[in-house]
Amino acid sequence: MANRVIGQFRALGAKVTTLFAGLCEFQQRIWVVSIIKDAYTDTFIVNEDSFEEPMQWMRRKGYSADLLQRVNEMRRSQVIQLELGDVSHRLMRVK
Repeated sequence: MANRVIGQFRALGAKVTTLFAGLCEFQQRIWVVSIIKDAYTDTFIVNEDSFEEPMQWMRRKGYSADLLQRVNEMRRSQVIQLELGDVSHRLMRVK
């Protein structure tokens, strides 16, 4: 009986650790973003450490659910270009 309870606590602890790691992981992501409109280009760094939820900057810019999914699946050093109306966003995941 005691071994079963201990096993359940360990399993619960493992689930909590996994959940916490997932929540903290998004705050470690960094992107280099270039916004291109006509002849104007603005490039800057988006560090999720300064946001409260994953991809908060992208949501504020109006990224659709499909675009958010593509960004969320990016690997380090991967570059994608997204079109938002007449504006292009080129993102490179750095970390």
